[in-house]
Amino acid sequence: MEKRRMTAQYSPRTLSKTLSYVAYHAPAEYGLFWDPDGTMPWKELYWALQEDPSLRFVRESHLRELSLLGLDLPFVLDGNRLRLRSDLDRPSYPIVQDLPERLYFACRQKQYAVVMEHGIDRSNRFFVPLSADRDFALRIGKRRDQGVLLLQVLAGRACTEGEAIRLAGAGLYLVERVPLRYLIFPLIRAEQLSLLTSRKRAETKPGRPDLPLSPGSFLLDARQLNGHSSGVAGADKSSGKRGRKKDDWKREAKKERYKRNP
Repeated sequence: MEKRRMTAQYSPRTLSKTLSYVAYHAPAEYGLFWDPDGTMPWKELYWALQEDPSLRFVRESHLRELSLLGLDLPFVLDGNRLRLRSDLDRPSYPIVQDLPERLYFACRQKQYAVVMEHGIDRSNRFFVPLSADRDFALRIGKRRDQGVLLLQVLAGRACTEGEAIRLAGAGLYLVERVPLRYLIFPLIRAEQLSLLTSRKRAETKPGRPDLPLSPGSFLLDARQLNGHSSGVAGADKSSGKRGRKKDDWKREAKKERYKRNP
């Protein structure tokens, strides 16, 4: 019932115009940007739409449905990415010199240790988004991790020393990387810092995981899978005895037949 009420607010034409505005005409207002090849992960648009209760119903199927209805969108769904139509210009993100002294980056917890060691670097996107507004940076970061930590970027100093910072619009800036020397990390408790920077569990040996065994369980050996049972305690003795007992009566029967029919 709730879904019907929300979808009723948007006719197909209205939904098409709304998605065009969010993704193409003013993406920076929603913390979105396009890569130089004219693509953007669909999930990033989806996360942005989730912030508006009236647009939470939008799924990939709605994009396909709008296309079938002949309603133009500035992009097409190409696998798990959005791709701008070839007849449209790619957004231009110029390098700027006049920018705030500090920008903000919401760091996910699982990348915090790497950032502390190497600085901010791009991963699956061509750029990393920074914001001039603390709350906006947190809003973008919390789409993926509710426990993000807010880092400050010494943007003025970085720009003076030759680092390229681009303007995406509406207080959103894009960088390819931020070296460690331009970052100010938040003050956090020692326990939390230890947790965030702790190393990953040591990799276990392949085929023989170092896991505690529950009562009555054992680890299989490769030889056991080939018909050898030496890996299980007591298997050799018990199976051998059973085998000899099974063959003894056959030998005795043969001897009796030879006695009767010499």
